[in-house]
Amino acid sequence: MALFEEQLNEIMQQADAWRADGLARELSFEGREPWPEGPSLVLEEDTALELGNPAVASLSVLLWSEEDGVEDGRITLVGPDVAETTETSIPFAQVVVVSGRFENEYESYRDIRDAVYDTRLEGFSTRTMPSKQSLWCRVSSDAAGRGFSLADLGASLIEALKELDEVEAAEVMFITSSAEHVKSLTPAARGAQRVVDALMMMYQEDNYDCETCEYQDVCDTVMDLKKIRQRLDEMKRGSGAR
Repeated sequence: MALFEEQLNEIMQQADAWRADGLARELSFEGREPWPEGPSLVLEEDTALELGNPAVASLSVLLWSEEDGVEDGRITLVGPDVAETTETSIPFAQVVVVSGRFENEYESYRDIRDAVYDTRLEGFSTRTMPSKQSLWCRVSSDAAGRGFSLADLGASLIEALKELDEVEAAEVMFITSSAEHVKSLTPAARGAQRVVDALMMMYQEDNYDCETCEYQDVCDTVMDLKKIRQRLDEMKRGSGAR
């Protein structure tokens, strides 16, 4: 099993179900000028819309695939866009999926993660809490008045990801419909985080003793993690032999 195969299948199946029910739609970026980049701090008093307040529901997921199946440039929205809600705070999930060739999984994941987290748009502030897989965002009144859309955010994320050598295709899904819809992806998100944690430990630790590792259960079900561990162990032994 590939690194995120199980979680990717779960999320894609849920997205297809939402599309079949008419709850999901694709946002078009055609004809829109790229939203200006720049550092942005949106204060509470300047906020038109808050997305992903942890008290409501918030989720950020990053997955990759080394196979086909990612529709390059697709931006999917489940729920209202910025200009389509009268609420001041709504649930928010951001799911980023890329495909490509990731020879060094550790560095590739960091590159992809940083490309997402380093995306900065005028009038749109983000507060990330990776350990909790949450993303708390604010849209300023000025940006909302100028027509800021989640299509702008999606296009900026995809553009940043496509600048990475290892990324061949990228798509983004946003969920703003309900806390229940956001939370329905939590099991897949938690599973993906366990895979990432296991991956990071392999690259950062010198000990590859599976018997003492807290992620043994993950490696037992994800074949690619076993292959990575074996490769790193062989590299370590080879280096020691020289």
